[in-house]
Parts: sequence; C-alpha cells; structure tokens
Amino acid sequence: MTRQGDAGAKAARGIVRQRSRSGLADVAHKGSEAPRVEAASVAALATSADPWRDFLVPKTGANFLAGWLALTAGRLSDCRAAVLLLQGESGVLGFAAGWHLDDTVQTLAGKLAARLAQRPEPLIEKAGQDTLIGYPLEQGGHPVAVAVFVLSRDPGTGLRPLLREIHWAAGWLDARLWQGQAATGIERADSAKLVLDLLAAANEHQRFDGAALALVNAIPEMTGFDTAALGMVQGRGVRLEALSRDAGFTAKARLTRAVEAAMAEAMDQSAPVGFPERPDGRQMITLAHAALARELGAALILSVPLLVEGRAEGVLTVAKSPQPGQSLALDPSAVEDLRLAAAAIGPGLKTRLQERRWISGRGRALAGRAATAVLGRRPTLSLAALAGVAAIAALILVPADLRVHADATLKGATQRSILAPQQGFIAEANVKAGDAVSAGTVLARLDDRELRVQLAAAQARLAKAEQDWRTASAAGKRSEAAIASTALDEANAALSLVEAQLARLTITAPQSGLVISGDLRQRIGAPVSPGDQLFEIASTGQYRLFIDVSEYDLELVRPGQTGQVTFSGLASHSLPFTVATIASVSDPGAGENRFRVEADIDPVEGLRPGLTGTAKIDTGSAWLAWVLLRGTAVRLWFWSWRMLP
Repeated sequence: MTRQGDAGAKAARGIVRQRSRSGLADVAHKGSEAPRVEAASVAALATSADPWRDFLVPKTGANFLAGWLALTAGRLSDCRAAVLLLQGESGVLGFAAGWHLDDTVQTLAGKLAARLAQRPEPLIEKAGQDTLIGYPLEQGGHPVAVAVFVLSRDPGTGLRPLLREIHWAAGWLDARLWQGQAATGIERADSAKLVLDLLAAANEHQRFDGAALALVNAIPEMTGFDTAALGMVQGRGVRLEALSRDAGFTAKARLTRAVEAAMAEAMDQSAPVGFPERPDGRQMITLAHAALARELGAALILSVPLLVEGRAEGVLTVAKSPQPGQSLALDPSAVEDLRLAAAAIGPGLKTRLQERRWISGRGRALAGRAATAVLGRRPTLSLAALAGVAAIAALILVPADLRVHADATLKGATQRSILAPQQGFIAEANVKAGDAVSAGTVLARLDDRELRVQLAAAQARLAKAEQDWRTASAAGKRSEAAIASTALDEANAALSLVEAQLARLTITAPQSGLVISGDLRQRIGAPVSPGDQLFEIASTGQYRLFIDVSEYDLELVRPGQTGQVTFSGLASHSLPFTVATIASVSDPGAGENRFRVEADIDPVEGLRPGLTGTAKIDTGSAWLAWVLLRGTAVRLWFWSWRMLP
C-alpha cells in the first residue's frame, strides 16, 4: 500500500469535493450536534471488483473507498460483510461503500453508526449469531467516517488483534482524507488567483467598453474556454456588450440574439445555468442555452449572472467546443470560479456602465456640477439650511386634520348580570364565556337534593292537613274544621314556597346574546351565596362604543362628531362611529383623568362585545405644527400656570 501518485491525489480530492457525485452525503459537522445517518440503497453503494487496483490507482474517490473497505475486510478473520459511511457538509453520515452487503446488514450497520456518531469510540455489538465491530474515524474531535464490519461468529480472544488490524488500516483512510482537504485548499488558492487576474484585466481600462472587451478576451486565456461574452441588463432584457476575439459582433444578428437569449435565461433564474445539465445537479431551464450550443457548435455553455446587491446587473457567458473524439463535461469547480469572478467584477462594470449612459451617468455629473456652482464646494450647510426653512414653512402653512386619539372598548347595547338566586351548590354548568345563547337557555343548575326533601315534607304536611280538615268537617266540628282549614292554607303556602325555590335552582338566560363572563365548569360542587354573579350576557346585533378621552383633549370633543375606530381583533378594518354622549364624571387612569365618551357604531360582521382598540375622533383641522405639538403644549401650559405665582 505505497503507490499513490497523482491518481491518488485526485481520488483524495474527489473524496472531499465530489462526495455528492460519489453517492456520499454532502455534509459537514455543525458545532457539537451529532451526525445523523442518511439511508441509501445497497445497489447505490460503491463496490470493488479489483480491490488492489482500486486502492493503489483509483479513478475516483468512490473507487478508493471501495478498495480500502474490501482489503480491510478481507484481512479480518470470519468477516462476511462490511460497510463504510462518510460525513459530509450538513452533518449527515452517508453510506459510501459496501462489501458483500445486503439490506439487513445495512440496517444493522446504520443503527450502530448512529450510536458511534454520538460516542465516537470502537463499539462491539451482538446481532443474533453475528458480531458487529464499529470503528469511528475522527478529525477535529468529530466523527467524519465510520466503518462497520460483520463477523460470522464471536472473535473471543482474537478481538484485540482484529481491532489492531482495523486501527492500522484506518490510518490509510485518515491520510487520504487529509490529503483531499489539502488538495481542496490548493484549488481554492487557484480560484482566488483567477478572480484577481480577471479583475486586474478589467480594471486596466477606465471606460466600460474597454473593460468589457479586456475581460472577455482574458477569460479564454485563463480558463480554457473558447469563447466568452458579456451582457448587461437593459430594461427587461439583456444587451450583448462584448464578445471575445471579435469587436464587430453587432453585424452577426443571429448569433447576437442567441447569446442574449441565453443570458436572459440565466438572469431570469438568478443562478448559473450550464448546458448540458449535470444529472446530479439542480434542474434549470436550458432551452436558450441548447439553441446557443447548436449555433456555436459548442459542447459546453455556461452563463453566470453578475449579481450586485442581490440583483442581476449583467451576465457572463462562456462556451467550449470539443476536439475530435473528445467528450466534455461541465466541471463544478469551473462554475464556482466564474461565479466568484462575476461577483467581484460586477460592481465595477455596473459603475462604468452608468458613467457611459447619458441620462444616468453624464447627466448626473452635470447636475452635480450645477449644484456645486449654486451651493459652493461644500453645500452641506446650505442644503441643511434650505431643508430647515422648507420644513418650518410646511409646519406653519400646511393644514392637517386634528384628531383625538383614545382607547376604545366595544360593549353590547344591553348587558345583563345573572346572579345566584339563593344559597346552594353548583350541580351543572352548560355554557362558558364566549358562547352564544338564546332567551330561556339553561345556563346552570344548583343542587336540589335538600329542597326535594323539603318538598316531600311539605307535600306530606299538605296531605295531613287535608285529611284533618275533611275529618273535622265530616264530624260537624266547626271549631276543629276552622283550625284544620288554617293549617291547610299554611301547608299550601309552604309547598308553593318550596316549589318556587326549586324552580329558581334552574338558571336561564334572560335575553339572547353572548356570554361575556362566567365559567362554572371548574366549580361544580362549589357553594354560592345569594347575589353572587354567575354569568354576564351582552346583547348582539346592537353595540355601544366607549371611548376613554384624556382630560387634556376633552374640550375638543362634542356630541355629533364622527370618527373611526380600529379594533385589535379586526386590525384590517376601520369602522365609523358618531359621538353620542360625554360622561360628567371622570375615571382615574394611568397618571391622568379620563372621561368616558359613548358613541354609536353600526353593527358589522365580526363585531363581538369586549373588543378593544383605538378610536380617532375628528375634531376639525389646524396647522401641522399644532397638530403634532398640541398635546405637549397644553400640558406645558398647565404645568407653567401651576408653577408660576
């Protein structure tokens, strides 16, 4: 296991940069969160037909992983299956390679790998007759790979040599991962150099036309593409501004239209668009790019928007034609390089283009020179003074509506309180706050067991009194009959009283409306006393609006004035109202007295008693300055009157 060379470096680079194309999870550990395990089909995992060739001279990162796993598993006694999982950029452990793997073994290995991700240390576990050995590989204190080996029997005392063999084999995988990260760092340095070189080529020219032409001519020399074109956004489309190795492209109308259509396609999607599309990449619309490829006879077309503050200001399009017998594929690293270059070059090109255009560039410069001639070289103070004068004039001369703002509460036109008729215990509760009820609806019942006993006793006394009266009357005993008659009347009265008390134990709604307070469901069996408020019912269909106006604004409010109110529960609607009456007594509020103003409001759908909001009463008009400062001015005047002798 010593020959690695350039092929090994490329394979290592593929492990780090091309995990998603190898069927691996494209993730990276985030903080201390343990990686999850991403499912994959057995058929999708990399396997090795020639482990030594795949290990020593791998074509891809997946080949190296499969070769390493097959060689390591083959050196372990009684090993019948193995699987390797790698971590990508979002923290998911993905199945990367397998050896003699089936769905059952993959499921067991996935569960073991999930536990290893939580606690990265070698783990041995029994699964029926099999023994599973899990070995994590860490970098930076976090697991980046997990290998699981399935043994057909318990290794017993041979476990320590097996773990030592796995440990030494894991060193090759660890080294390859570090080698891939180093290769990625070199590629990033190359990308940065490319961006700086292209930026320098464009910055050699002060005018837009020269910078654009220098840029598109430098791209083929530095990237290997055959053709480069630059377009800038104009209206709702893209206008071709420069084409490499051709300063007179405007005569080629057909080619110009094809290039501009491809650029517009990338601008509309605000993302790089390549043709042909990668099968594992993001699905994009590529109709115009396919047409441009046919027009140029190119195998690869790539368009990258020039984004400035998140908005596409232009598009950079490149193309490459194949050599005879050559097949080309779009390299993701090339896409990323051009995207970075576009992000760096875009702002400068936009500025030069604005300077070239008459209205937005030269016209702006002429306007600036004219302002300098009028206001001087340092116009800040002059402009500030003019702005101050204009603001004061607006405050003095501009009229505005004068309104009184106050808190408002909506209530029903009639509001009834339901009280406990007598002492007793709550036996039944049928409604709660928020329920709509009709007149006569049973709201609650009190316990009637004691009164039922009294009713039976009263009925017995009545029966006895009737019997005594009949006996005395039949015997002709007038005095005894008179006494019995009096007792009979008393028994009837006692019975009527008990029946009336029983009837009052059933509490009904006195009117139709909405229950706005009262919920006895949590008080079943609790005692109540006569006069205790059980429910409160507000009528619906007609409402009263109560507005709490500050004493400082009371002089502005008059009956008949109109206004608008917005409730918190109906914030999208402003409802009109008319002031009806003003209370003669105040209600102390938070630091000041408030007077309750009652207003009429038309019922609309959605209104419910208890809604709160803000009311604005129209009280006339005044200067804008007075509208803004009136509240403060009134309070200051009153305070000064109190303080001055």
